Amino acid sequence: MKKLLLIGGKDKESNDMDKKIVELSGKDNPNLLFIGFASEYAEAEYNNIKKIFKPLNCNTSFLKKKNCINNKDLMLKKIEEADIIYIGGGNTIKLLNTIKEFGIEKLLKDAYNKEKLLVGISAGAILLSKEGFSDSLVTKDNPNNYKFIKGLDFTDICICPHYSERKELLKDNIKNKTVYGLDNNTAIYIVNEEKNYIKYINNIYLIKNNKEEVL
Repeated sequence: MKKLLLIGGKDKESNDMDKKIVELSGKDNPNLLFIGFASEYAEAEYNNIKKIFKPLNCNTSFLKKKNCINNKDLMLKKIEEADIIYIGGGNTIKLLNTIKEFGIEKLLKDAYNKEKLLVGISAGAILLSKEGFSDSLVTKDNPNNYKFIKGLDFTDICICPHYSERKELLKDNIKNKTVYGLDNNTAIYIVNEEKNYIKYINNIYLIKNNKEEVL
Protein backbone atom coordinates (compact mmCIF):
# COMPACT_ATOMS: atom_id res chain seq x y z
CA MET A 1 0.00 0.00 0.00
CA LYS A 2 1.23 3.49 -0.85
CA LYS A 3 0.74 5.64 2.24
CA LEU A 4 0.73 9.39 2.86
CA LEU A 5 -0.22 11.30 5.99
CA LEU A 6 -0.77 15.05 5.51
CA ILE A 7 -1.00 16.87 8.85
CA GLY A 8 -2.27 20.44 9.15
CA GLY A 9 -0.25 21.27 12.25
CA LYS A 10 0.17 20.22 15.84
CA ASP A 11 -0.66 21.60 19.26
CA LYS A 12 2.18 20.94 21.67
CA GLU A 13 -0.04 19.37 24.29
CA SER A 14 -1.42 16.67 21.98
CA ASN A 15 0.44 13.50 20.95
CA ASP A 16 -2.55 11.54 19.63
CA MET A 17 -1.31 12.11 16.09
CA ASP A 18 2.15 10.84 17.00
CA LYS A 19 0.67 7.59 18.28
CA LYS A 20 -1.35 7.32 15.07
CA ILE A 21 1.79 7.75 12.96
CA VAL A 22 3.41 4.77 14.67
CA GLU A 23 0.23 2.71 14.28
CA LEU A 24 -0.03 3.51 10.56
CA SER A 25 3.55 2.39 9.95
CA GLY A 26 2.39 -1.18 10.57
CA LYS A 27 5.60 -1.91 12.49
CA ASP A 28 6.15 -2.74 16.16
CA ASN A 29 9.48 -0.89 16.28
CA PRO A 30 9.56 1.37 13.23
CA ASN A 31 12.55 3.39 12.09
CA LEU A 32 11.55 7.05 11.81
CA LEU A 33 13.63 9.46 9.75
CA PHE A 34 13.10 13.17 10.37
CA ILE A 35 13.73 15.65 7.53
CA GLY A 36 13.77 19.22 8.79
CA PHE A 37 15.02 21.22 5.81
CA ALA A 38 12.12 23.69 6.09
CA SER A 39 13.15 24.98 9.51
CA GLU A 40 15.99 27.04 10.99
CA TYR A 41 15.54 25.04 14.19
CA ALA A 42 15.70 21.53 12.78
CA GLU A 43 18.14 20.27 15.43
CA ALA A 44 15.83 21.36 18.26
CA GLU A 45 12.85 19.89 16.43
CA TYR A 46 14.65 16.58 16.06
CA ASN A 47 15.44 16.52 19.76
CA ASN A 48 11.72 16.94 20.39
CA ILE A 49 10.94 14.18 17.87
CA LYS A 50 13.25 11.84 19.81
CA LYS A 51 11.52 12.68 23.10
CA ILE A 52 8.11 11.98 21.58
CA PHE A 53 8.75 8.89 19.48
CA LYS A 54 11.30 6.89 21.47
CA PRO A 55 8.71 6.11 24.20
CA LEU A 56 6.46 4.96 21.34
CA ASN A 57 9.04 2.28 20.42
CA CYS A 58 10.47 4.16 17.44
CA ASN A 59 14.09 4.25 16.43
CA THR A 60 14.72 7.82 15.29
CA SER A 61 17.29 9.35 12.97
CA PHE A 62 17.85 12.77 11.44
CA LEU A 63 18.76 13.64 7.84
CA LYS A 64 21.00 16.68 8.07
CA LYS A 65 21.86 18.91 5.14
CA LYS A 66 25.55 18.12 5.65
CA ASN A 67 24.74 14.42 5.12
CA CYS A 68 23.40 15.31 1.67
CA ILE A 69 26.50 17.37 0.84
CA ASN A 70 29.30 15.28 2.34
CA ASN A 71 28.02 11.71 2.63
CA LYS A 72 25.46 10.68 0.04
CA ASP A 73 25.87 7.01 0.95
CA LEU A 74 24.71 7.83 4.48
CA MET A 75 21.80 9.85 3.08
CA LEU A 76 20.71 6.88 0.96
CA LYS A 77 21.13 4.49 3.89
CA LYS A 78 18.98 6.62 6.20
CA ILE A 79 16.16 6.82 3.63
CA GLU A 80 16.36 3.13 2.71
CA GLU A 81 16.24 2.01 6.35
CA ALA A 82 13.30 4.25 7.30
CA ASP A 83 9.80 2.85 7.81
CA ILE A 84 8.45 6.36 8.45
CA ILE A 85 9.79 9.47 6.72
CA TYR A 86 8.60 12.51 8.67
CA ILE A 87 8.97 15.84 6.85
CA GLY A 88 8.72 18.80 9.20
CA GLY A 89 7.26 22.28 8.87
CA GLY A 90 8.70 25.71 8.25
CA ASN A 91 9.43 27.46 4.98
CA THR A 92 7.88 25.53 2.07
CA ILE A 93 10.05 27.14 -0.62
CA LYS A 94 13.26 26.42 1.31
CA LEU A 95 12.14 22.81 1.79
CA LEU A 96 11.31 22.31 -1.90
CA ASN A 97 14.56 23.85 -3.06
CA THR A 98 16.68 21.67 -0.77
CA ILE A 99 14.80 18.48 -1.67
CA LYS A 100 15.35 19.20 -5.37
CA GLU A 101 18.95 20.35 -4.97
CA PHE A 102 20.09 17.04 -3.51
CA GLY A 103 17.94 14.73 -5.66
CA ILE A 104 15.82 13.66 -2.70
CA GLU A 105 12.56 13.91 -4.65
CA LYS A 106 13.34 10.66 -6.49
CA LEU A 107 14.42 8.96 -3.25
CA LEU A 108 11.12 9.95 -1.61
CA LYS A 109 9.16 8.62 -4.59
CA ASP A 110 11.10 5.37 -4.43
CA ALA A 111 10.34 5.13 -0.71
CA TYR A 112 6.66 5.82 -1.40
CA ASN A 113 6.56 3.08 -4.04
CA LYS A 114 8.19 0.71 -1.54
CA GLU A 115 5.21 1.36 0.78
CA LYS A 116 7.03 3.33 3.44
CA LEU A 117 4.83 5.81 5.32
CA LEU A 118 5.49 9.39 4.20
CA VAL A 119 4.36 11.98 6.74
CA GLY A 120 4.29 15.72 6.11
CA ILE A 121 3.29 18.36 8.63
CA SER A 122 2.46 21.92 7.49
CA ALA A 123 5.18 22.76 4.90
CA GLY A 124 5.97 19.04 4.73
CA ALA A 125 2.33 18.31 3.91
CA ILE A 126 2.38 20.94 1.14
CA LEU A 127 5.53 19.30 -0.26
CA LEU A 128 3.71 15.98 -0.63
CA SER A 129 0.57 17.54 -2.13
CA LYS A 130 -0.23 19.00 -5.54
CA GLU A 131 -0.03 22.46 -3.97
CA GLY A 132 -0.67 24.27 -0.71
CA PHE A 133 -1.43 27.67 0.78
CA SER A 134 1.88 28.78 2.31
CA ASP A 135 3.31 31.60 4.40
CA SER A 136 6.81 31.19 2.89
CA LEU A 137 6.75 34.66 1.30
CA VAL A 138 5.46 36.46 4.39
CA THR A 139 7.76 39.21 5.63
CA LYS A 140 7.60 41.84 8.34
CA ASP A 141 6.69 44.41 5.69
CA ASN A 142 4.22 42.12 3.91
CA PRO A 143 2.56 39.99 6.62
CA ASN A 144 -0.34 38.85 4.42
CA ASN A 145 1.73 37.57 1.50
CA TYR A 146 0.34 34.03 1.56
CA LYS A 147 0.52 32.18 -1.77
CA PHE A 148 -0.28 28.80 -3.28
CA ILE A 149 2.96 26.90 -3.84
CA LYS A 150 3.25 23.80 -5.99
CA GLY A 151 4.31 20.61 -4.24
CA LEU A 152 5.72 17.34 -5.58
CA ASP A 153 2.39 15.74 -6.61
CA PHE A 154 2.46 12.64 -4.42
CA THR A 155 -1.30 13.15 -4.36
CA ASP A 156 -3.59 15.28 -6.50
CA ILE A 157 -5.02 17.54 -3.81
CA CYS A 158 -4.55 21.13 -2.69
CA ILE A 159 -4.30 21.84 1.04
CA CYS A 160 -4.28 24.72 3.48
CA PRO A 161 -2.47 23.82 6.74
CA HIS A 162 -3.35 25.71 9.93
CA TYR A 163 -6.65 26.44 8.23
CA SER A 164 -8.43 28.43 10.96
CA GLU A 165 -5.46 30.82 11.17
CA ARG A 166 -5.41 31.35 7.38
CA LYS A 167 -9.10 31.13 6.56
CA GLU A 168 -9.75 34.79 5.78
CA LEU A 169 -6.62 35.14 3.66
CA LEU A 170 -7.51 31.96 1.79
CA LYS A 171 -10.85 33.46 0.75
CA ASP A 172 -9.02 36.20 -1.15
CA ASN A 173 -6.72 33.75 -2.94
CA ILE A 174 -8.70 30.61 -3.60
CA LYS A 175 -10.26 31.60 -6.98
CA ASN A 176 -11.57 28.38 -8.60
CA LYS A 177 -9.52 25.96 -6.53
CA THR A 178 -10.84 23.11 -4.42
CA VAL A 179 -8.92 23.13 -1.14
CA TYR A 180 -8.78 20.86 1.92
CA GLY A 181 -8.49 23.02 5.03
CA LEU A 182 -6.54 21.21 7.75
CA ASP A 183 -6.58 22.57 11.27
CA ASN A 184 -3.99 21.55 13.85
CA ASN A 185 -4.40 17.96 15.06
CA THR A 186 -6.09 16.91 11.83
CA ALA A 187 -4.76 14.94 8.89
CA ILE A 188 -5.67 13.33 5.62
CA TYR A 189 -4.44 9.75 5.42
CA ILE A 190 -4.20 8.59 1.81
CA VAL A 191 -3.78 4.89 1.03
CA ASN A 192 -3.55 4.00 -2.66
CA GLU A 193 -5.23 7.36 -3.39
CA GLU A 194 -8.17 6.65 -1.06
CA LYS A 195 -8.67 9.48 1.46
CA ASN A 196 -9.38 8.98 5.15
CA TYR A 197 -9.86 11.84 7.61
CA ILE A 198 -8.20 11.87 11.03
CA LYS A 199 -9.44 14.47 13.49
CA TYR A 200 -8.44 15.16 17.09
CA ILE A 201 -10.32 18.11 18.63
CA ASN A 202 -10.42 20.16 15.41
CA ASN A 203 -12.03 19.75 11.97
CA ILE A 204 -11.13 19.20 8.36
CA TYR A 205 -12.89 21.33 5.76
CA LEU A 206 -13.49 21.11 2.04
CA ILE A 207 -13.62 24.53 0.40
CA LYS A 208 -15.16 24.41 -3.07
CA ASN A 209 -16.93 27.13 -5.08
CA ASN A 210 -16.33 29.43 -2.11
CA LYS A 211 -18.42 27.17 0.12
CA GLU A 212 -17.03 25.48 3.23
CA GLU A 213 -18.05 21.95 4.20
CA VAL A 214 -16.98 20.11 7.35
CA LEU A 215 -15.70 16.63 6.51
